[in-house]
Amino acid sequence: MCSRPEPTTTARVVPGQSRYDGGGRKAVRSWALSLGLPLVLALSACGGQAEEDTGGDAEDVALLHEAQLITFEGAELMPEGSEAGVYSELVTVRYSEQVRASTELDKPACLDAANRWADTESVKAAPASLTSYQWDQGSLTHLLVRLDDEGAAAALASRPPSDCDTYTATYEDGTSSAYGVRDLTELPELGDESRAFAVDVETGDDRNHMYSVMYRNGGLVGTTSIMGPGGIDDYEEMLVGFTRASVERQNEKLG
Repeated sequence: MCSRPEPTTTARVVPGQSRYDGGGRKAVRSWALSLGLPLVLALSACGGQAEEDTGGDAEDVALLHEAQLITFEGAELMPEGSEAGVYSELVTVRYSEQVRASTELDKPACLDAANRWADTESVKAAPASLTSYQWDQGSLTHLLVRLDDEGAAAALASRPPSDCDTYTATYEDGTSSAYGVRDLTELPELGDESRAFAVDVETGDDRNHMYSVMYRNGGLVGTTSIMGPGGIDDYEEMLVGFTRASVERQNEKLG
């Protein structure tokens, strides 16, 4: 049974630890580099929750967390794998920064290729909520960030450099991963506007895919992300349906 997300709390995860067998640390590290945020938390082992100081943003943070879905079509919220607070202070964001600082890319401009919008000061200081869901077909997460209408529109307009469709990352232990970033043009428009993309990661013999829908709902920016070994056809229905339901709940809870 899933409970409602606890507002203004954050899961104290141990970065690099995974509840999946084999390659967990490498998987978390790889997704931290490519995305900055969504998949790291979903793959991390979760500890107890603790209060996080959100300052004057406490009310906004609580409302954002309240606006997250509890369950959808077999995907059940994991409160212990979710966190909320100022974006730059999220556990997952801080871990991602550590990974990026110790990683070399053959194309340095491609760092955060799929997450470039989050590098702005307005996003870093914004209230945010990240929820993880237990789903038997893949790892599902949803990020929600509160901006103004202008900031949200600018976030959706951000794109990776044109030559970042492929790049290679080498980690401090000498291992490497090959990345591919591509648009998913077959998905419908969601929210006020949206874009969908895939990130493919190959590390040795391991291959995984992350499929994301990034959308704007007024001054809110949301990202629904699913990671798994399948193709987009395996996850499209969940990506679209979950995102539509998320927008409906935001409109209901936040007006």
